[in-house]
Amino acid sequence: MRETMIEEREERAISSPTPHLSYSRLNRYLHCPEQYRLYYIENLRPRSPSSSLVFGQTVHQALAFYFQEKGDAIAFFQKAWGDAKHVNLTYKQRESWEKLRAGGEGLLDKFFQQELAKFQNIRASEKVFQLNITNLDLPFIGVIDLIADLDGKRTVVDFKTSGSAYEDHEVLLSDQLTSYQLAEPQAEQTALCVLIKTKEPRIEWHLAKRNGEQLIEFLAKAEILARQISAGLFYKRPGKWCAWCDYLSVCTGDAERAKQTLVQIINP
Repeated sequence: MRETMIEEREERAISSPTPHLSYSRLNRYLHCPEQYRLYYIENLRPRSPSSSLVFGQTVHQALAFYFQEKGDAIAFFQKAWGDAKHVNLTYKQRESWEKLRAGGEGLLDKFFQQELAKFQNIRASEKVFQLNITNLDLPFIGVIDLIADLDGKRTVVDFKTSGSAYEDHEVLLSDQLTSYQLAEPQAEQTALCVLIKTKEPRIEWHLAKRNGEQLIEFLAKAEILARQISAGLFYKRPGKWCAWCDYLSVCTGDAERAKQTLVQIINP
């Protein structure tokens, strides 16, 4: 769910169907090339979106509403999540619209009570970037949640909504944060602000820096993956993760199940 939310935002950032690369496109291809093909080329999507995905998008939009317009983020969330009550969403066990509503309100309230004061000199919110990199044939795009001073340091901040805490290695090895450092070379650091939707709302910070060697390593990987995608090298990468993949029915040849659970988007 974490990556799908980023993915949806990146795709919306492009106003035309121009071929491009992004962190999420590369990440999905790494996870499973066949899943990449079904998502980006066949344009297949679940008929019933994940409630966690929609919840995360709603919290994110509420924060953006505040930083861009100084609007009431909690009221924004209440209205948007209220609209989601009438959408056919897929809820996890022990999860409900009511519980997620309370969780979202609690997380946002905690953020504004305890975290907002850490930000100074807001430089940009929802900043779309496009990088034209020599070793990539296509532009590399992305969306940065927030650029601001954090404890006196110019920082690229990415907000995450999660059901569990992030591990240290996820931050240290994050290609997403590396791509943001490429887009904002003047930033002194990158940061994840993780809003954890546990019974008692929690907010955790993870700070990271990228050196030149790490940036070069990411660009080399991006070049390899971009060439494979351009060459149409799509294949199944089976594993335990197939059990929770939206496209399992396609890969196993269950046409009836695929028809029931997936829909093809004509103009994604």
